[in-house]
Amino acid sequence: MLRMKHHRFLVEAPSGTEFTVQFRSNARARRLILKIDPKSGDPVVIAPSERHAKAAEKFVKAKAGWIEAQLSKQPEGLALTPGTTIPIKGVPHQLVHRDGRGKTRYVEGTTPVLESPGAEITFADRVQRFLRLEAKTAILERLDIHAQRLAVDPRKVTIRDTVSRWGSCSAKGHLNFSWRLILAPPRILDYVVAHEAAHLIEMNHSPAFWAQVEKTYGPHKSARSWLKQHGRLLHSVGKGGSSGG
Repeated sequence: MLRMKHHRFLVEAPSGTEFTVQFRSNARARRLILKIDPKSGDPVVIAPSERHAKAAEKFVKAKAGWIEAQLSKQPEGLALTPGTTIPIKGVPHQLVHRDGRGKTRYVEGTTPVLESPGAEITFADRVQRFLRLEAKTAILERLDIHAQRLAVDPRKVTIRDTVSRWGSCSAKGHLNFSWRLILAPPRILDYVVAHEAAHLIEMNHSPAFWAQVEKTYGPHKSARSWLKQHGRLLHSVGKGGSSGG
């Protein structure tokens, strides 16, 4: 059974499981596109216009099995709540809340802890704010090194709350990075920083670009493989909880 209501399709997969698919129109789309939204984790079908709704309905129905398979691979959101264990610089840390005042800080022990005092309702916000600052410090430190090696000068660096990309480089020389890079081992963060710094020279992924990456970072295939294998899990950290400032 399949029906559209309020720009959503209700789809029944081969197994009998039902789920909704969002319908969106985008004039820049040249064809029907089906994807899993990296932020919400929901399936989305994009069409060139509203007039393609019936075609999108048929397309989604034909792809119901694929959608179900993709959704089964999605990791559950790992909220930044007390008691949760998340990786920080590749090392598992338990998130701990305590009453009273003070700053969010690391506490060494058999199991490393990230402790944040204050109101529990704003715990996730404080933890994410702390991790953003940690990410910014680590990213800028490595960027200074790669910028010198490549003789480039980034005009602006922004740390963002992205859940699909680790970094990006604009034509104006602005670099953007995900704060979740601080969750990965330092060598992985370093690779992403080197990757984006190289884009200041080559705005593509040509052999010339990869030569720049290797020039400043060294062999990079293992780092790329690591991100492909573990990136989805890291992107799930902080989903499903408060992420305000």
